[in-house]
Amino acid sequence: MPKKVIWGLIASGLFLLLIIGLGLTTQIHQDETSHVLTTQKRPLIMIAGSSSRRTDFDDIVRSLNAQQRHPLITLTVTANQQLQFKEKRVENTNINDAIIVIFFENSADSAENIMTQTDGLAKAIQYLQRHQHLKTANALGYSNGGLIWSRYLAGLSTSKPLAIHDLMLIGTPFLGIDAEHPDKTLYTPLLKHKDQFKKLHAVINVAGDTGNGDDDIVPLSSVNAGGDLFMNNVTRYTAMTVNQKSISHGDLLHEAYVARLIRQNLINQ
Repeated sequence: MPKKVIWGLIASGLFLLLIIGLGLTTQIHQDETSHVLTTQKRPLIMIAGSSSRRTDFDDIVRSLNAQQRHPLITLTVTANQQLQFKEKRVENTNINDAIIVIFFENSADSAENIMTQTDGLAKAIQYLQRHQHLKTANALGYSNGGLIWSRYLAGLSTSKPLAIHDLMLIGTPFLGIDAEHPDKTLYTPLLKHKDQFKKLHAVINVAGDTGNGDDDIVPLSSVNAGGDLFMNNVTRYTAMTVNQKSISHGDLLHEAYVARLIRQNLINQ
C-alpha cells in the first residue's frame, strides 16, 4: 500500500478520534449542566390528615420517583409521642433529594389532637435537624395536615420552626367542615400569629369542588379562609380549585393533577 494512502488513513483516523473526543466532552458538559439545573434544592416533607394511613402518599411518591428516584424517610410519631425512623436510601443522593413522610399513629379528628400532633411535628423536625442535618425544606399538608403545618409555622409549638420555603395545602379545613357554623378554635390563634408566615416564600392552597361548593367533606369557604392567613404575608400566595363532579376529599391525594402540582411547585424549587 502506498505511503500516501497509509498516512491518509492515519490522518483520517486521528481526525475521527478527535471528533469523537470533542463529542464526548460536549456530552459530559451537557450532562453536568443538566445535573446542576435539576438538582433538588431542599427535601419535601409531607403530612396527611385525620385517620391517615402509612400508604396515603404512596401514589405521590411513585409519581415523583418516575422521573427521578428519591430517598424516602418515614418518621412515625407514636401515640405516646415517641419517634420511629425508617429510611430507603438512593445512591449518590443526600438529604436535599429526600421525600420525608411524617406519620402520626394517633390521627383522630379533634382540635385537641391536632394541637398534640403539632407538638409531635416539632419533635420530628428537631430529630431530623439533629440526626439528618436538615436545614430547610418544602412542605405539603393534606387536610388536617395543613392545619398542623400552619400551627407549627405560626410558632405555636416551637419558637424556632424550621425554615420552610414553599408550602402546599390540600383540602385544609381552616374553619372545620360545617359551612354554616365555622369552627374557629384552631383558626383564631393562627390569625393572631399570621405575621410568622412572612418567612414563607410561597403558599399554594388547593381545594376540591364537586360543583356543590365542597369536596364532599370540606367546604370551599373553609379552605379559602387560608387566604386571610397567607395573602399579603408570604411572597406569593396562590389559591387553586380542582373542579370535578366526581372528586372527593379522600381522593385528592390520588389525582394525577395534584401530583403534577407537587412536582412543579415543591420539587426542584
